[in-house]
Amino acid sequence: MTLLEFLLTNKDNRGVLAALRKGLVPTTEPRAWPYLAPFEGIGQDRKARAVRTVAGLFAHHPENCADGNMGDTCRDLCNVNEEKPWKVTENVNGNEKPEPPGPIARKFGWMLEAVDAEEICKRVARMVLYARSKGVPVNYEQLEKDLIAWPRAREAWARHFWATQQAERADGEAVS
Repeated sequence: MTLLEFLLTNKDNRGVLAALRKGLVPTTEPRAWPYLAPFEGIGQDRKARAVRTVAGLFAHHPENCADGNMGDTCRDLCNVNEEKPWKVTENVNGNEKPEPPGPIARKFGWMLEAVDAEEICKRVARMVLYARSKGVPVNYEQLEKDLIAWPRAREAWARHFWATQQAERADGEAVS
């Protein structure tokens, strides 16, 4: 059984979810260990931290999706907030001038700046809790892989987040 299968099986078990939420807090994480031990969720290594983070976040926000990564989730949050990841406007001389990014794009950039597993897990937690407030699902299976592989996953997240901008530019170039 994979971690995601376990989480989906226990999606409606309030006791298990309460224990898994404890895994996000260092002083109470031992309460989650009995459930996370089969998935290597005990200890301070990268894998254990990723397992505890994903399980705890799922316990807070059990809306899972099967595709994409955190770049897609953050782009979806931009769409919900009617924010573009990066806005480009035309100035008086006809030259394009980039505007500063919106709040989600700034938070996404801040997430990408995380240098180690501990830091990215904390930053991702804030974004997933925000996704919960907006009803945006998260691909927890991919999130677990990405947290274990951090910082290698950083480029994939960035490509997915700014993919709409690349597509818009490609469409604009084709029209011109």
